[in-house]
Amino acid sequence: MGHGLALGYKVTRLGGGEAEISFDYKPEVIGNPLTGVVHGGVIVSLMDTCCGTAAFSLFNGIPMAPTMDLRLDYMRPAEPDKPIHVSAKVYRNSSSVIFCRGVAWQDDRDNPIAHCVANFMKLEHSKVSYTGILKRQLSSLLKRTATLEAGNESGK
Repeated sequence: MGHGLALGYKVTRLGGGEAEISFDYKPEVIGNPLTGVVHGGVIVSLMDTCCGTAAFSLFNGIPMAPTMDLRLDYMRPAEPDKPIHVSAKVYRNSSSVIFCRGVAWQDDRDNPIAHCVANFMKLEHSKVSYTGILKRQLSSLLKRTATLEAGNESGK
């Protein structure tokens, strides 16, 4: 995915409602320049991405499961110059929601950086018309363009 790709996340395990992602330390994502600690936003992004990836692994085809809720407990700051590892597992897959748990750590999984629970809205592809979405977005864009052009013409 775009955000994870831009930050350099690496999926190291995937399948059956489980996922693992690793992230190598980068100076560009330091949250506190005095300590060199990774910004908390990177940790939450890693955990959301890993849980979402675990949820997506349950789908056949293109997944559609936006995050509904994410609760994260920071246990301690990530240490500078060390990779961060995240694992996630689906613990319930209902008809409309996928429930996941995740943990982030560095050297020792038993000494976590953070824990999370995440819920994803399950959208069935047969109920989602990608063509309809594109048509609505194009129609909206054309209307906005026409409105802007009309405004420019009246202001001349």
